[in-house]
Amino acid sequence: MRLFVAVDLSEELKEVIGSIAESIGVFKGVKPVEKHNLHITLMFLGEVPDRRVEIVKEQLRSVEMSGFKIRLKGIGFFPSPSSVRVVWVGVEEGKDDLCKLAGEVEKSLKKLGFKRDKEFVAHATIARVKRITPDERDKMLKILNEYLDYDFGTMDVSDFRLKKSTLTPKGPIYEDLEVYKLKS
Repeated sequence: MRLFVAVDLSEELKEVIGSIAESIGVFKGVKPVEKHNLHITLMFLGEVPDRRVEIVKEQLRSVEMSGFKIRLKGIGFFPSPSSVRVVWVGVEEGKDDLCKLAGEVEKSLKKLGFKRDKEFVAHATIARVKRITPDERDKMLKILNEYLDYDFGTMDVSDFRLKKSTLTPKGPIYEDLEVYKLKS
């Protein structure tokens, strides 16, 4: 099964950020992330054989860290605004703690042979851009321009989750396999 480790966004942040994602979903070639799926990926594991899932869960139970607060602020683009493929919301306050948590997750799973496919960047993906005309891209960027430095708000990170991702023609379906509480 296809797995990843993530921090879910709070319901309040999902509402605010989800509305912005929907507003750019009107552009052909732009696929917004559904509100209920908004999260921050700590580590993507890819396809994991069913027989290894329990051992992954067990390793993640060894991650020990205290909870913390994050502030989501600003919108950015991978790789760049001129050739945008991913639209994301950044993490300002709490970025170091989030990076530390991602590092602890990676360290615990390294023992099982998992390694990060790319360097961890604290962000929540809000839309993916497949193909877009330069004109449509410019219109989309104009909408997003007012959110480049927008403060979306804060949330407490009190847990992280091992998630299963089932790809469907209508988009991915995420399911929590296990929730790991952080120390309070």
